[in-house]
Amino acid sequence: MRWTYPAAAIAAALAFSTSATARPADSQPDRAAIAKLDAMYEAADAMDGRADLKAYRKTWEDVHAFARSIYPADHPRLAVIEGQIGVVSYLEGDVLGALARSRPIVERLRRAGPGYAEALTSELNGEVVYMMTLGLHREAREIAAEVLARRRAQYGETPHRQVAAAYGNLAHAEFEFGNYDIAIETDRRAIAESKRLSPPSPNLPLYLANLAIYLGGAGRIEEAVDAAHSAQRDYETLLPADHPTVAQNLNTLARLQLQLGRPAEAELVARRATDIAAAKFGEMQQTANYLATLAQSLVEQRKVAEGRTIAERAIGILERDLGPDADRTLMARETLAAAMAAGGDRAGALALRTRIAETRQRKFPPHHRDRILGGDRMATEALMLGAFPQALAAQSDAQALRAATYPADDIARLVGEARLGAIEARGGQADAGLRRAGAAAAMLDRRLDQLRAAGAARTGHDREARGGYGWALDAALSAGDTDAAFAFAQRAIENAAGRAAADAAAREAITDPATVTALRDRQDVAAELQRVLDRQLRLAGRGEDMREIDAQRAALAEKLAGADARLVALAPALVAAERAGPVSLADVRAALQPEEALLVAAVGPTGTALIAVTRDGATLARADLGRETVEALVRRLRTSIAPGADSFDFAASAALHDALLPQPIARAIAGRRRLLVATGGSLSALPFAALAPAMAVPTPGKARWLIRDHAIVQLPDVAAAARRRAFVQAKDVTRFVAVGAPQLAAADPDSSATPFRSANLARQVAELPSLPATAPELTALGRALAAPNQTILTGAGATEAAVRQTPLAGVVAFATHGLMPGELDGLDEPALVVTPGGGDDGLLTASEIMRLRMDADWVVLSACNTAGGGGADDAGFAGLARAFLHAGGRNLLVSHWAVRDDAAAFLSVETVKRYRAGADPAEALREAMLTMLKRSPVPGGDQPVNWAPFVFVGR
Repeated sequence: MRWTYPAAAIAAALAFSTSATARPADSQPDRAAIAKLDAMYEAADAMDGRADLKAYRKTWEDVHAFARSIYPADHPRLAVIEGQIGVVSYLEGDVLGALARSRPIVERLRRAGPGYAEALTSELNGEVVYMMTLGLHREAREIAAEVLARRRAQYGETPHRQVAAAYGNLAHAEFEFGNYDIAIETDRRAIAESKRLSPPSPNLPLYLANLAIYLGGAGRIEEAVDAAHSAQRDYETLLPADHPTVAQNLNTLARLQLQLGRPAEAELVARRATDIAAAKFGEMQQTANYLATLAQSLVEQRKVAEGRTIAERAIGILERDLGPDADRTLMARETLAAAMAAGGDRAGALALRTRIAETRQRKFPPHHRDRILGGDRMATEALMLGAFPQALAAQSDAQALRAATYPADDIARLVGEARLGAIEARGGQADAGLRRAGAAAAMLDRRLDQLRAAGAARTGHDREARGGYGWALDAALSAGDTDAAFAFAQRAIENAAGRAAADAAAREAITDPATVTALRDRQDVAAELQRVLDRQLRLAGRGEDMREIDAQRAALAEKLAGADARLVALAPALVAAERAGPVSLADVRAALQPEEALLVAAVGPTGTALIAVTRDGATLARADLGRETVEALVRRLRTSIAPGADSFDFAASAALHDALLPQPIARAIAGRRRLLVATGGSLSALPFAALAPAMAVPTPGKARWLIRDHAIVQLPDVAAAARRRAFVQAKDVTRFVAVGAPQLAAADPDSSATPFRSANLARQVAELPSLPATAPELTALGRALAAPNQTILTGAGATEAAVRQTPLAGVVAFATHGLMPGELDGLDEPALVVTPGGGDDGLLTASEIMRLRMDADWVVLSACNTAGGGGADDAGFAGLARAFLHAGGRNLLVSHWAVRDDAAAFLSVETVKRYRAGADPAEALREAMLTMLKRSPVPGGDQPVNWAPFVFVGR
């Protein structure tokens, strides 16, 4: 057999090497018998064993039976064939049995002399595979080095697939031993050796897949995804779609997506890998490995019960096949511990993590990544339980191991240092803990700036660093340091919409038109490249043809280099500019108006930081709601206002209201007519207007909704609070552009239901329902605004081409369907629906919007889900809102959920009417909401699902 087999917990592939052995000089049967045995051996060796394991075992057993009929029982050639049967046992999941058989075979072949040197090397190579699977990394590393030395001596400088296989296996041994850089370099030698062959080694895709794993382990996530994608493309060209090796690489892709914070996408890929493995192997360790990945993806999406059940199933299989201390078993137990914690059993989770850590301490060298990360997890669990001494000891040990292995500016080391500071601060050493965490956060800032300046910044770095800022925020909360908490909160809630707003603000700060154009060109290309990378990550492992994406990436990378060169010639500082530092509390206070208050809500690892700022001062408070609890409450509230929901979840609204607006915060913002809100993560999907304190018998008309007391402005980032927010008054608006009422499917004359501005059950643009209220809505908006220069594009005129050709300035309004990724077949980014035709598909996607050149004071998006993220795992405001901010929309009116046609029309028109009457947009929206709540001008108008969907986003 000439393929390679998985042996690592993360689905790395190790290469078995096989070849015909030299015949001994003695004990020779007749030539005809030897020729028959040779033919049988070669036929068995040529089989793809993983394709049909039963047939593979039967073939090798037949070879062995015939060999026994012509050779004595102790003949070395029988040992060679028995070694191949050991390979079959390994593939069947009996790894312990394969290793037990291999050890006496190795001794027999060592005694056999030079004539069996090749067979000995092959059997040693098999032992490396078995040992790596069982987690015996030290022994495996030693044998892998011996195999490589034997192969190099055998072939010299002549390229050979066996040399490539030896490099590949040693690379994996180094990786499991914690030597990531050595593993990457050694695997690249395997790749280079394979490419020297003509044709290249069939194992080349496997070495590329391994490279993805090693890069991922080293934190180089984007490079890892590229390698995995390349391997997957080769696999799907060379192998059937249901081949087990395809599943192996899919599992790698799923794990990389988990590292990038994309659990929903990882679930899809992991399910595909699991289905392939289950069909081939049934309830064996290969399948269990992929089940563990699937379980982790479910737990990270808070599908805790299902994730726990699958994790327990995987553990049972792995303990049976590999033993309780095997790497894969420990990894599955880590997932079970996460499920236990998410389900509320933190004590049980801590006990399990402690046992896992003790096992890894016995197995792994001090610098091994899994050993260190296990200490981080144990420390976090202990902290959540209030077991400060245990948390401090575990994190201190992990940091000591990192200090002996990694440089001072290593991102994982800095995050660990911030966590240690937070633990110290929570445990009573507030000042010392904050100093430690603050120093780590400052180094994270410098390290990320260095990576950006060198062009080496990656999504994985940003995500990892954000965790460090969260721990620093936790330390500041414990220390009661408002200024520090304000600075760290900004870093912790950074998001794509905030970066788009900052980019737009940077353009507005430049006076030279040529430089503005060059900077915008560069920003557009960088944003498009990021979109393509994001699309590649989203589609990875789903069987899509990625050649178009590859070509787009290459073209955009070249285009970005050109844009950089043009910008360097005009303003070199803009290309190498460091990320803007957090805005100071003093600057924000000075910028706030007397009637304004700013609320910053940042969910940290152990609680939520709340900071209320007015021009008179700042108040810091802590809510003991961690990320999981906040996400669960927001999900409950959002579910209760989805179309078809039975009733509004007043309890969830009250719980969030009381947590986010405790008495100190409520007192600080009391009497401030305008409330600016800056949040991140799941809180960015929260309709703050629909928060209300608990009532004995809650009703919509009597609830003390937050919108009753404040006009609410959602900020894309905290820095927006310090930027000038003078808004163009309605009487000064000279231009109005409206797009909507696209020509779609005719309304069902028998339907009395009011359509929603979302896909609902449609799968194609042509199947979407028409929206009869949108054309009158746009006409009414234009009439209410009374701008002298108006362009209204409806029906056949509401096309993509018309949007691109129309100057988008002043107030711009869209009244149409708003779609999220996946709501139509093939749609993988947010979009607004326009009229199809003229070569356009009728979908104005987020990426197409980002390429528009707008100069709009206000963009009204009267459609569904326009405040939503760009994908299943994105925070709010990362999709269409971000796109319009990037394109040049200074302020937005967007929706949090599916909006009924009549409700959207009333709210948008009423808001513009009040704006025309003199209210600022946020106040105008507040008055429109309260009017609907009080008068119910549409059926069910007093229900939050109808009056609370819109939010004003300002910068």
